[in-house]
Amino acid sequence: MNGSQPVNTSLFHIQYQLEQKRIPFTRNAVLQLPKWRCGLYALWLPDDIGGYQRLYAGISTTCLRRRLLQHLSDEQNPELRIQLRTFGELIHFSVVFTEDPEHTLALETELIRTWQPETNRYKL
Repeated sequence: MNGSQPVNTSLFHIQYQLEQKRIPFTRNAVLQLPKWRCGLYALWLPDDIGGYQRLYAGISTTCLRRRLLQHLSDEQNPELRIQLRTFGELIHFSVVFTEDPEHTLALETELIRTWQPETNRYKL
């Protein structure tokens, strides 16, 4: 998670980046992210066959680091809160930084429609 800007911010590229760079979802890992960068993120839960299932997809148009820390401390989404409490140490996350908040919001909408993560149902 070097914070570099992807050259291509198409949905396909965003999906690819999110699927390739998963790390354990810990406070220390999140604190390594740069401050005040917008972008998309995904939360992942290991599945029974050695892969990962998409648990949640989201964005921050101001500070991705702060948004991820909110998930760790005071989750408002009841379905996601249950998953985080039940499987906390197993959950991984990935991020892709972007520059344009409006484009980031459009990408999140497309990503959620494509992936349909179980804890994003309220956004569909």
